[in-house]
Amino acid sequence: MAWAYIKDANIRAIWSPWVQNLPQLGLALVLFFGGWMVLQGDLKIGQILAFNAYLLMLQAPFMMLGQLVMMGQRAKASAERIFEILDENPDIVDRPGAYDLVDVNGAIVFNHVDFTYGNGVEILTDFDARIEPGETVALVGRTGSGKSTVARLLTRFYDVSDGAISIDGHDLRDLTLHSLRENVGVVLDEPFLFSMSIRENIAYGRPDATLEEVEAAALAANADEFIVRLPEGYDTVVGERGYTLSGGQRQRIAIARTLLLNPPILILDDATSAIDVHVESGIYEALKGLLTQRTTIVIAHRISTIALATRVLLLDEGHVVASGTHEELLANVPLYSEILAQASGAEWS
Repeated sequence: MAWAYIKDANIRAIWSPWVQNLPQLGLALVLFFGGWMVLQGDLKIGQILAFNAYLLMLQAPFMMLGQLVMMGQRAKASAERIFEILDENPDIVDRPGAYDLVDVNGAIVFNHVDFTYGNGVEILTDFDARIEPGETVALVGRTGSGKSTVARLLTRFYDVSDGAISIDGHDLRDLTLHSLRENVGVVLDEPFLFSMSIRENIAYGRPDATLEEVEAAALAANADEFIVRLPEGYDTVVGERGYTLSGGQRQRIAIARTLLLNPPILILDDATSAIDVHVESGIYEALKGLLTQRTTIVIAHRISTIALATRVLLLDEGHVVASGTHEELLANVPLYSEILAQASGAEWS
């Protein structure tokens, strides 16, 4: 893309001076030859002035025409790219005979899962784990160990390269995408908010939700306290991608959006990374009661986040190297202590 901008700049540098100075050149020629004709008695001064006025009147429309042609070419190129994206067929689609996931208990099994991205980078190798219904499990590991990849595979943004993932004994590839993603809620570390009201952002997955339900979800996510202080409360319109709010406020709205959906399986992908410790503790107090009602996977770096989990899975080089409570791993697995120490150092640096 950079080469196109460089070429555009070069063309502008060559032709813009000509385009800008041609009208002045035409004016100079009119005055020069017109003045000569006036001196010869072939033309009157009033005629020269009238012709000059007509020339000045024609400049602006022709310059505008050039701008319109340029804008039209840009719009054509942009439209081609947009329609190219809209016409793109997704790689992950429902299998023939796929069925809906209903009455979810939340038992998740990763059966010797391997996964390699399209660029050939292998992320997961023989990833084997079982999460019981209602259990809260934290995934801990170095950057690049595959924690976020697990979340993407569980929602079928990608399919496993080998092995299988199942929910309540159903292979994810046999389920309809709509029903799977309806039952698995994900809160990302950088959530996307739309340029609409806070109420509409929270109720995005449930447009028919009442204001009372939206407020209850916001209270659970500890978002109500800052929303009510905004000029129009829940009707306050946030900017594109929510950038009129702080990172922590955006994350709390994203948590409220997911809680309103009330999915039986919840994934928190470093969902409180931009929230200060004081606010984070309030969110966790509210979440503790809610997490007992669903299976939860917490992708964590902070010890306060790990404390939500009843069990910790330690990942290294794409597979589980240890499993146990936070205290057990801290006492018996040096790698776990090392990762937590590095995460704490990065947070305070």
